Amino acid sequence: MDGDSRSPYPHFTWLAHWLSVQSPRVFDVHRCRHVTHRVLLTTSGDAGIRWHRRGLETVFHAAAGEIGFFPGDGDVHTMSITTSAGFAAYDVMIPAWQVQRWCSAEGLRQPPEFQAVPMFRDALLEACLLRLSSREDGRHVSEEIGDEIAARQIVMRLCVLVGGEMPEWRRDTSVFAPDVMRRVVAYIDAHLGGPVSLECIGKTVGLSPGHFARKFHHSAGESLCRFMNRRRIGAAFALLRCRGAPLAQIALDLGFSSQSHFTRLFSGLTGITPNQFRRSHQRTIG
Repeated sequence: MDGDSRSPYPHFTWLAHWLSVQSPRVFDVHRCRHVTHRVLLTTSGDAGIRWHRRGLETVFHAAAGEIGFFPGDGDVHTMSITTSAGFAAYDVMIPAWQVQRWCSAEGLRQPPEFQAVPMFRDALLEACLLRLSSREDGRHVSEEIGDEIAARQIVMRLCVLVGGEMPEWRRDTSVFAPDVMRRVVAYIDAHLGGPVSLECIGKTVGLSPGHFARKFHHSAGESLCRFMNRRRIGAAFALLRCRGAPLAQIALDLGFSSQSHFTRLFSGLTGITPNQFRRSHQRTIG
């Protein structure tokens, strides 16, 4: 909640929506005041974009795979888009207060002023934006990228692109001491049934979310998300041995987004489906 009564959306964190047109047209994107930085990812087609800010107009061309960054710094800025047929884009608005908070938490030094960057290509930003635009669909990006990680990476990458300085922990390649790693794993095992926030788990060892994620990867040899999925699948073995436990209930109890998500990950890690594992176990004990 940003608490700014001048904002058209005074109580949001991030706003995002798809722009999609089937035939050429011209439209104006709604006005933004005092509230947000805008990131626009063109996913198909192309468009001409006119951006008005501080009495100046910037005109540029947006093609598929290109990203535009348009800062909000207290000035009203508007956007007019002239699209081709089949144009689609993902439009994300990030409150300035949240950028400041995350930069402070991660130890990243913000640039003195955010400058617009239209248009550019960046594989990391594109992957993170697509992750946020399609939470259930892992086809576009790695399933190791969680929503929270993706959002933080977007903020940090944008800050670096406009002149910010990365924190010193980016060069930290050390690992957790054995007792610390045991405490982290115990926390994870106790929260397998729900989302584990990087911020919450980082606090258990006194690290920022980004620093914790990096240090955990060095310590475990894999990302936190992949590690947690393996622990969830391990816990699923015991539940699958209970004949009356439906797969949908097991998936829910272990924090998976759906039964299909659970089945896909289980098959990927074991080479068989949960039902095949259950039938094999029942034959063994029968």
